[in-house]
Amino acid sequence: MDLILIIFTLGYLVQHAGAYFLIKYINEKKNIQGLALETQVMYFIGAVMRILYISDTRLLSFFLIWIELVISIVLSAYIFYLFHKYRHTRFHQISNPYFSYQTIIPICLILSFFFHPGTKNENYFTVQMFVSMSMFIEACGLLPQIYVSKKIGSIEADISKYLVAMGFSRVLRLVFWVMNYMAGEKFVYLILADVIHTVIIADIMFIWVKDKQKGAILI
Repeated sequence: MDLILIIFTLGYLVQHAGAYFLIKYINEKKNIQGLALETQVMYFIGAVMRILYISDTRLLSFFLIWIELVISIVLSAYIFYLFHKYRHTRFHQISNPYFSYQTIIPICLILSFFFHPGTKNENYFTVQMFVSMSMFIEACGLLPQIYVSKKIGSIEADISKYLVAMGFSRVLRLVFWVMNYMAGEKFVYLILADVIHTVIIADIMFIWVKDKQKGAILI
C-alpha cells in the first residue's frame, strides 16, 4: 500500500474528526453562534472536487479514499442540517466581501484554470483542474471562520478542538507534499496552497491561544 496515499487520506480523516467535534458542539449548545456556514460550504465543495478528480489519479484504486469521501459527504450533510435547524441562532453574517465564498470560489476557479497538474485538451480542459480547485478552495475555506471568530473575539472549547484537528490535518498534508517533492513531483502552486492553509489555521489558533491564556476556554 502506497504510504503517500495513506498520509494524504489520513489528513482528511483527521479533518473529519474535527467535523465530529463541531457536530458535538452544535448538538450540545443547540446553536451555531460563532460558526461560519461559508467555511462548511467550501469544504463540501472541496470534497465534491475530490470525487470529480479521483478517477484521474492513483487514488482511484485506493479503497480507503472512498471510505473517506463517504464520511466527508455524510458529515457535511449533517452539518448543513444542523445549520438549518439552528439557523435562528446565527447572529454573525459575513459582511466583508473578501471573506465571502461568493468572492473566494470564483477566484479559486480562475486560479485552477491556470495552475494545475496535467495538460489541457483541445477544449482547454483537464480533470486535473479539479485537483487545484479542491486544494485552493480548501486553503481559503477557513477565511470566513476567521472573520467570524475575530468578530466575536473568542473561541469556545469544542470549536478549538475542531481547529486543532484541522491544524493537525494540515501537518499531515505538508508531510504528504514533502514525500511527493522527494519523489520528484514538484507542484509548487499546490504546495503553496497548503502552506497558506496552514498559515490561516495558525492565525485562528492564535486567537485560541490568547483565549486560553485568559482562561476563557478549556481544551
